[in-house]
Amino acid sequence: MIAWLVISSYRNDEDVERILDKVHESNARFFERILVVDSEGMGKIPRLIEEKGWGDVIYKSYEWNLGSGANLCERLRIAADGGADYAYALNHDGNFDPGVLSALLKAVAPLENLGAAYPLSYLTSAGAYNLTGTRELPLPAKLVASRPSESLIDVFWSSSNGALYSMEPVRRGIVPWSLMWMAWEDLEYGWRLSSSGYRQVIVRDAVFQDNYEYKKAWLGRAVDKPAWRTYYNARNLILAIRRSRRHALYYAVGAYRVLMELGLILVVRDNKWERMKCLFAGAMAGLRLSIDGSDELEQGEHFGVRASPRSAEQ
Repeated sequence: MIAWLVISSYRNDEDVERILDKVHESNARFFERILVVDSEGMGKIPRLIEEKGWGDVIYKSYEWNLGSGANLCERLRIAADGGADYAYALNHDGNFDPGVLSALLKAVAPLENLGAAYPLSYLTSAGAYNLTGTRELPLPAKLVASRPSESLIDVFWSSSNGALYSMEPVRRGIVPWSLMWMAWEDLEYGWRLSSSGYRQVIVRDAVFQDNYEYKKAWLGRAVDKPAWRTYYNARNLILAIRRSRRHALYYAVGAYRVLMELGLILVVRDNKWERMKCLFAGAMAGLRLSIDGSDELEQGEHFGVRASPRSAEQ
């Protein structure tokens, strides 16, 4: 079994250095290669790789901000092209835990037709386990107080931060959608893995301590995000449904999510006017953009991964 560690970054040199240091200090030898895909890199990581003699690290930097969707797509594509069987994906703010990875690798070894294995996320701020991905519909978070009893929990999707992805779907051309610049890229990719017959599981013994900040609100639990993220939350959910789940019930849930966000803006969130403008603009963009591969791009957004990157390999 050949595994790669694939790390995403957007000018997050210190965080990436922290992960690389921890991986090499652990001496766990899980990975044949480590890949860092950076956007608008500042040059520190290549120097660090050379100084520390990390010959197992590949670094690629792009001259534009790939965003989360295209970054994940590139990481998986490069790992698959490099001969990996699995890619363990971490965001720059992710935590490398040898115990979590060991549990994931042990769990996937006997499984067939696997698309992805995810850790069991324990939300420290909420004091609950996150089982949102057990529901195919994009409903609000499903959080449970008790740890599940099943060793493997079948899901339709989960976060890519800490996910162990099989490279078989990638080699078949099933990759994350680059147009999903920020938000819901994990959901859309999980839906397509599911539709293509690939199994996805949460591994009970791979408990991941997540400090994702939920707070209680009048309409349920809310997460603080910058105002501009409201645009992509609405836009990308609509695009994901239009591409992968064209059913009336999904459209209804998408509309409900947009209205719920409007309610949270009015009652809980700050920068209300800015968020409302972003919500409306995002919903309109999601309805307007085509999904046939010739997408109309919003001004200032960069999704393409066809252009040659500026890269350095060690």
